[in-house]
Amino acid sequence: MSETKKSLFKKGAYVYVEGDEDVDEVYIVERGAIELVTENKKIKRYKTTISDGEIFGFISALIRRPRMESAFALKDSIVISVNRSRFIYLVQKNPDIALKIIRYFAEELRLYDEMMFSLKETETSLVPDELKLFNIGEYYFNTKAYKHALYVLTRYLELYPTGSERDVAQTMINEIAKSGLTKLTPPAKSGVYKLYQDGQMIFCEHEPGEELYIIKEGKVKITKVNENNEILLSVLREGDIFGELAIVSEKPRNASAICIGKTSLLPIRKETLPWVLSKSPAIINKIFMAISQRIWFTYTNLEAKLYNKPITRVYALIENKLLQDNISLKSKEPVVLNFTVEDLLRAAGVTLAQKDQTAELLLEDTNLEFNFGQLTIRNPSLLVSKANFYKSRDLVHVELEATATKEKAKKISTPSEEVQEITVKEETEEEIAKIREPENQLPSVESSDANDELKLPSQEIKID
Repeated sequence: MSETKKSLFKKGAYVYVEGDEDVDEVYIVERGAIELVTENKKIKRYKTTISDGEIFGFISALIRRPRMESAFALKDSIVISVNRSRFIYLVQKNPDIALKIIRYFAEELRLYDEMMFSLKETETSLVPDELKLFNIGEYYFNTKAYKHALYVLTRYLELYPTGSERDVAQTMINEIAKSGLTKLTPPAKSGVYKLYQDGQMIFCEHEPGEELYIIKEGKVKITKVNENNEILLSVLREGDIFGELAIVSEKPRNASAICIGKTSLLPIRKETLPWVLSKSPAIINKIFMAISQRIWFTYTNLEAKLYNKPITRVYALIENKLLQDNISLKSKEPVVLNFTVEDLLRAAGVTLAQKDQTAELLLEDTNLEFNFGQLTIRNPSLLVSKANFYKSRDLVHVELEATATKEKAKKISTPSEEVQEITVKEETEEEIAKIREPENQLPSVESSDANDELKLPSQEIKID
């Protein structure tokens, strides 16, 4: 199979469709425009239109997961498809390009993270970083996790010595001291490695980031405090990389990292990252994999949570679990998952009032069998068909509701024809102005400035 191929897509032609499991290729627009769309319109895409020189299809191709979106030509477009391995090889040869791509995808991940955790807490974006950091320390203090509280509150006073909560933070630190904990032991050093003890906090959410880490030995849990609960996001193991978002995006940490057992880490500082990437191309692939995995899983979990009907959310959740376990959605072989009915209802955010009806629908599905804390799916492809049915019904219901709301608004207040024409004209111009605003852009090969667009014209990639 050729490593690169150039194709002409006529206006309206699809390059690939959402859910497609054929994910061997990354695409570059040589000339034209490609639109990225998803079935669930509630999710705000980080970028919707891909222009000359820009990349798409990268995340699914890299981690071999189904496509997150559909891609079609907005106008006649020439698109270069590059085999996954070939693309990684080309990028590894140019660390500057790699770093720009990493920065771009780090911002995409941040967007989906923020959307995920703003579903219930809509006003957190208005809270200053200073107070966000203090609130984390206060949470750990109130839950008597004093080591974590001391770390966060100490960092708060270091970063904001004149902060609005400095006196409260110092009072908490004094209270912690009464328990016998007066200071934290910094990680020991063994050559280039940092050695951490069980339960030791490596960094906390909302503090600035100066290093990324590669786990040499041990485990690290990544957590986030949301609505007075500490949420476990993932557990990382030997060879995994973390902490990369803060050092490539110039923004505070978006989660905390805590050791599980004795852990040895290789730190890479922000200022040395370009040099390390040039000397160790394999690290580029590790960072790409880490960010791509997190974008894909965050996006699919976010999508599942945004459906209106609880039964749709449950089936979307089961479907995502199959994908996470690398089970093809076309498979007809039985699969066993560690879920009870109660687990599914809780994970899908089903309210008490909706529980009975949703549970009844699950138990009526002859393709599903619940026994001894496990869920057996007799035929995954049938489950996917039912999930798609519920998703389609859910989306149609949302569209009908939106249409009905607009019609109702028109009936309540219908201006005269002359005023209505002016109003429509103003709204149209406003919408056009919004569309013309510059979108998020991929970084540029042609300039060393990290803020430029990433342009990958065909002549930059040898297709011969």
